[in-house]
Amino acid sequence: MTGAETSGIYEVAARTYSQSHARWLRFAGGEAQCAFEGAVKVLMRPGARVLDVACGIGTVARRLLDNSDLGIDLTLLDSAQNMLDHCTDIPAVRVNGCMKALPFEDNSFDILTCAWGLETQRNPCPALAEFVRVTRPGGQICLVFCADRPAQSWIASLLRHRVSRSGRGTFLDHLNMKRLAQDAGAVRVQLLHCSGPAAAMILHV
Repeated sequence: MTGAETSGIYEVAARTYSQSHARWLRFAGGEAQCAFEGAVKVLMRPGARVLDVACGIGTVARRLLDNSDLGIDLTLLDSAQNMLDHCTDIPAVRVNGCMKALPFEDNSFDILTCAWGLETQRNPCPALAEFVRVTRPGGQICLVFCADRPAQSWIASLLRHRVSRSGRGTFLDHLNMKRLAQDAGAVRVQLLHCSGPAAAMILHV
């Protein structure tokens, strides 16, 4: 499935995404999501420039901004305009764009986040290269994605099967993702502790 086809799926799914994603987090991806969010909150500093790629309906952005008075400069990017239309309450710049060709200058951000977006790419390498390009030296890229790791319950296995059949993404090999991130220019890749079928990691640039 092409990136355009995947984007089209998410344009249609914007209204129901919240419910389906909440189900995924409850039964399959919640541990990885917590590890990811915890890492981002630790890394955020006052005035940091943050890019949230594949922001969806803004769930991650709202949670990261909740109870935060750091005054971060937040930009949201998604390839589906219908998703961005659900983010008008978030104090951020909203950009309709593709993660394989980010419309930003080199070294533009201190932190880049991408939650549940890389698995929508047939080949994650172009996106990883773009992530590294727009993140300043010394910055971090925080990722959480569907991973080809054993599910911890039959419900997680069922949800994994449904995600695969729906065309919303593939399940990536997390160790191969580490190698690809290093090839893309990450100085160091830190795998966060969590169970499958999901993975979270920090790329240090």
